Amino acid sequence: MDEREKISTNNFRIENNVIFFNNTLLQISNISQVSIGQAPNKKINFWSVIIGIIGLLLAQAEYNEFIHNIGVLLVIGVIGYIIYIIVHYFSNDEKYLHIYLSSGNAYCILCNNMKFLKEVMEVIEYCINNHYVQKVKIDFDNCQLYNSPIIVGNKNEVK
Repeated sequence: MDEREKISTNNFRIENNVIFFNNTLLQISNISQVSIGQAPNKKINFWSVIIGIIGLLLAQAEYNEFIHNIGVLLVIGVIGYIIYIIVHYFSNDEKYLHIYLSSGNAYCILCNNMKFLKEVMEVIEYCINNHYVQKVKIDFDNCQLYNSPIIVGNKNEVK
């Protein structure tokens, strides 16, 4: 994906063919995929790679002990940064609702309640497949659906 935007919002609503949140609106027909998953991968900063290469070159300098020590410190710093990124990514329990658009942009909405995210995904699926004209409000902070076209339950039927 070209661009991912992390969003933390409680003001999320669906009305007709449009999703509104914060200062953004998305046309439902432009959604190519909706999924639930972890936070988007954090990319390693380009400058940390450059500093690591410079550190490796300086660490090879045997003619000057000071320059050698600076290079070693740079390499240790970059390795520490990479370890921090890896540990932070794998220890993160946050769940996101990923909304991918046909344009290649992606929006990631934070919510730690996996069950609620599945309910929101069902509502978006319903709105994609059917022209639902009423306004649906989704409160991610309190995990509440207002005016949902989907009746949320354990899917048991009474006969």
